[in-house]
Amino acid sequence: MVKEKTFKKPRNILFGLMMVFVTAVQFVLPANAMTVYESDGNYHDEGYIFIGESHSVIAAHAVGVKAAETDNVFWWGGDGLSYEYQWDSSRAVTPDGSPNTFTMKGNLFFVFEGNADGTDNTVQCSRQYIYSDGMGNRGTGVQKIHEIINGNPNIAHWNIISIHGAVSAAQGTREIANYYVNSYRNWMTYEFPEADCYFLSVATMTKYYKSTSDKKVFNNTLAAAFPDRFFDYTDFYAARSPQRMIDTLHWDDPTYIDLISDVLQKVEQKRLERQAAEQPPEPVVVEFTVTEVQAVFGTNDRTVIYEQPSFDSNVLLQSCETGIPIQVTGITDNGFFRVCVSPDGTASYISGDGLTLMQ
Repeated sequence: MVKEKTFKKPRNILFGLMMVFVTAVQFVLPANAMTVYESDGNYHDEGYIFIGESHSVIAAHAVGVKAAETDNVFWWGGDGLSYEYQWDSSRAVTPDGSPNTFTMKGNLFFVFEGNADGTDNTVQCSRQYIYSDGMGNRGTGVQKIHEIINGNPNIAHWNIISIHGAVSAAQGTREIANYYVNSYRNWMTYEFPEADCYFLSVATMTKYYKSTSDKKVFNNTLAAAFPDRFFDYTDFYAARSPQRMIDTLHWDDPTYIDLISDVLQKVEQKRLERQAAEQPPEPVVVEFTVTEVQAVFGTNDRTVIYEQPSFDSNVLLQSCETGIPIQVTGITDNGFFRVCVSPDGTASYISGDGLTLMQ
C-alpha cells in the first residue's frame, strides 16, 4: 500500500528533476538509481512498462495516487491493472534530504532514475538512456526494462511504451531522431523481441521548444519509421495547452492520468486487432443438395476448383490447362459440379461455367 505520508511531500521535490531540461546532456554519468522494481507474485496476462524522463516521474506519481484510492487495482480499458507505488527515504535521499526511493510492483511500471539533481536526472535525460546497438551494449533505461521483465516471470506478455525524448527533440535534428529510430529497432529485434513496443510523440508545441528550429522532425521521423507503433498525441496536448501546464514543459497530474489511460486503451486495441488478424478464417459452411450423376467433362479457361460449392470457399486450384477430362459425380442445386480429382476420393467443386461437355 502507498503510505499516506508519501503524498504529503511538497510537489517541488518532484519538480527538482525538471530543471535539468534547460540543457540537453549528451553523455551518461554513473548514478545510484533508486527505482526499485518488485514482483507481486500474481499471474498477469499483460505487463506494461513506460520509460521516460521527468514525464515518467510525474506520471508514476500521479498514477500511484490514483491506484492508492482503489487498493492498487483499477481498470483502464479491458485490462485489470495492479500498480503499487511507494515514494520514501528507505534506500536513498536526494542531496537536500528529500525522499528518493521509488518502489513499484504489479503489472504496471515506470522507468526513470530518481530525483537527485546532477546525477539521476543527468542519466535519464540523455538520449543514451534508451540506447541499444543490438549487440549487448545498452543504456541504463534499457537495462532497467530487462530488470523488470526478468524479475516478473509471472507476467506472460510485455508492452513497452517510450515517452522518452523531450530533451532530444528540443535539438530539432534528424540525426538525433535517427538515433532513437535505430535504438528502437534494436529493441524490437534484439532486446525485447517477444514484447510489443510503442513510441509516443513529444509535445513540441510548448514554450520549452520555442528556439527549436525544426519542431516536427523528431515526431515525424519516428512516425515514418514505426507507422503501426507510433502514437501521435499532438492533438491531445494541444487541447490542454497551456491551461493544464505547470511550466513550459510539464502538465498537471490529471493530464498524465488521461495520457496513461489513453495509451493503455490504444495498446489493448492494437493487441485485439493483431489477435483478430492472426485468427484462421472461419470455414465456409455451404448448405446445398446434390443430384447424383456420372459424366465426364473437360476443363476450360474458367476452371477453378473449390473446396465447397461457393465462390467464397477455399480455392484448391486457381486454374489449369483446358481439355483435361474431369469425372463429375453430381450437380448441386446452386450451380456447381461435384467432381472427383483427389486421389483419396474427397469431393471438390467447379462452377457450372468451369467445365465443358466432352464431345
